[in-house]
Amino acid sequence: MAVEEIVSGVYGIGMGYVNAFFIVGEDGLTLVDSGLAKKKDTIFSAVAGAGKQPADLRHILITHHHVDHIGSLAALKDATGARCYVHPADSPIVRGEEPQPGPNPGSLLGKLAGPLLSRMSPPAPPADVDVEVGDGEELPLAGGIKAVHTPGHTPGHLSFLLPSKNVLFVGDAAANMLRLGLPIGMFTADREQAKESIGKLAALEFDVACFGHGRVLKGEANLRFRRLAEKLAR
Repeated sequence: MAVEEIVSGVYGIGMGYVNAFFIVGEDGLTLVDSGLAKKKDTIFSAVAGAGKQPADLRHILITHHHVDHIGSLAALKDATGARCYVHPADSPIVRGEEPQPGPNPGSLLGKLAGPLLSRMSPPAPPADVDVEVGDGEELPLAGGIKAVHTPGHTPGHLSFLLPSKNVLFVGDAAANMLRLGLPIGMFTADREQAKESIGKLAALEFDVACFGHGRVLKGEANLRFRRLAEKLAR
């Protein structure tokens, strides 16, 4: 586990192949995604590394319903009473009312590896959703956060823009592993929607992009997104 201060007051938590982030604000801590199951103590250790306490966690923004992003949500809510924010299209899965979908059967890798991966990834414990968030909503958290509906990876995927820091929390609307590109195909429900969502993000203003998978982009990150959007549109 590694903790990095990305810009003043914004921290990244590396948990192997997946990342979570938290923002230090006057209204306490806002966490973006919760990692896999049994990562509560990992997240609390990261919070302590920033000089804060678990009780400071007030809000949890969920980008989408995949288990590597909601796995520790229920445990964190139970421990802190934090409120969580989810798009209505993904909230039934977060609540446990609908089953977690498997890898995209339209992907060759999904057909081959999907059954094995489904057995290896335990389901996330269901968690209450306190606030359902739609496209363009301005959330009065951490000085103001804008929710951007970016479907494709999942129907209810959200990205979050923090204008005061010029930071975009991309979630899995895109990935920056070997290079900036589309999210992993075998876990993406609708590839064409994912392309459109990258174009939507490219129209925003931000300097730093934080991803669920891959490295943070610092310095005119929006220009990188615009180049990618142009490439995907060809």
